[in-house]
Amino acid sequence: MSGHAPFFFAEPADLGAAHLTIEGEDARHLAVVRRASPGDVIRLADGRGTIVKARLTSVTPRAVGAELLDRTQIPPPSPRVEVHQGLAKGDKVDGVIRHLVEMGVDGIVVFEAGRSVARWDDARQAAAGRRWSTIAREAAKQSHRAWLPALSGPLPGARGAAAAASGGLGLVAHPAAGCRLHDVLAERTSGPGGPASVWVVVGPEGGLSDEEVAAFGAAGAVPVSLGPQILRTETASVVAAALVLQHFARLG
Repeated sequence: MSGHAPFFFAEPADLGAAHLTIEGEDARHLAVVRRASPGDVIRLADGRGTIVKARLTSVTPRAVGAELLDRTQIPPPSPRVEVHQGLAKGDKVDGVIRHLVEMGVDGIVVFEAGRSVARWDDARQAAAGRRWSTIAREAAKQSHRAWLPALSGPLPGARGAAAAASGGLGLVAHPAAGCRLHDVLAERTSGPGGPASVWVVVGPEGGLSDEEVAAFGAAGAVPVSLGPQILRTETASVVAAALVLQHFARLG
């Protein structure tokens, strides 16, 4: 097989064995879609930093056998980068999660803001949570991530999202903010011992209310501008995350 070795996730306990067995959809993908054969090399991760390289010994659509070649432990990225995304209508959040995971964001919190157009009952929230988990895992597999991102929500209100913040440096994307995100990052991270985590808040289509901005401010977040253009919520999340990741040399 050409290009990058196929990449899959496995349970941590499974990666401790000298001989591995892959079943289910991943086995079918290798046998039917990738047309893998004994001797091909694959990579598997546990989502917690461990990546192993293995050589296939047997291939069927129901089960694929492999022997361990080597194991690598990848430390968690630093600083930790999170995005708090206001619940948006339609499938916008699906796309936001997919893109943020591909970029390398470590945590995503979806929260229901006061101006969120979407209003979901418990059943729809549970279904969305399962769908987002699948999207995040598939995006992490596609981008060969050693660490699976943390995913939570939708949480009720800005206070709930603020309470879920991981400390560190908080930034709230706000069109009326007097400081640019770039400038705040340069000012707050210029000295030794930068923040252990950076979390960025992006409101829904209607933006955040003053009360919600204040709630995030009480948790330590600073309002920042992403530039003179008014961005859609699904665009703002990706732009903000990219700027933070690039600032810390985690992207680009």
